[in-house]
Amino acid sequence: MIIKNTYDVSDELLEELKHVSVSTASHTLVEMGYRNAYMQGILPMCFPEGQSSAVGRAVTLRFIPLREDLVKQQYESLTESPHRSALESIRKNDVLVIDTGSHMETGVIGDIFTRRLRYLGGQAIIVDGCIRDLIRIKDVNFPVFSKGIHGSAIPRTLMSVGFNEPIRCGGVGVVPGDIILADRDGVVAIPPQCIEEIVKSARDHDELLEKWIKLKLDEGASLHTHYPPNTEAKHEFEQWKKENGYV
Repeated sequence: MIIKNTYDVSDELLEELKHVSVSTASHTLVEMGYRNAYMQGILPMCFPEGQSSAVGRAVTLRFIPLREDLVKQQYESLTESPHRSALESIRKNDVLVIDTGSHMETGVIGDIFTRRLRYLGGQAIIVDGCIRDLIRIKDVNFPVFSKGIHGSAIPRTLMSVGFNEPIRCGGVGVVPGDIILADRDGVVAIPPQCIEEIVKSARDHDELLEKWIKLKLDEGASLHTHYPPNTEAKHEFEQWKKENGYV
């Protein structure tokens, strides 16, 4: 059976998702019954200053350990190698998600590939493994997430074998077309049909209430009474809003 996404998410909805944090999306997904959406151990290696998040549709790429008897035919033509095909397939609002099997002995993305992906309209690169050329990637100023850094390139120990098929990344199943949300807290893979609910939930969240809770905690209020607020604290909040002209 071929697993694929058939639910389309508009670019406008992707723009709205940019205002949702990874922590909020992860929490909302758990409440919706999706308990394994946050990618474990994959952290921002490069994230542009002033950018709050990166959002896009997943394009997937899979590597396996190098097999000497297969690698020659696999790389006979550069234009047919899966990793180059994946990179050149990138379009506006795509995110490249790479499964190396958590391999930590090869860097699979450097500054050249990063630069090309940025030009094509990609939004981020997510690697379950290592990248290389970190200093030069930072010069590209593009969101790149990985588990680590390694100086050696792909031919040392890996070969690409799959493009736009279901993969594993950070312990999370990722299907091409899943929506990737990444910020400084990490990366979450969201089934497309969940995006509207997540955006709505974020809209409905009372940011003013959260601001007030933080103020009260700074004044010494107890978590037991103010997070979440009990009945008395909610009444106090309503009074605070009136006194400060919010109602």
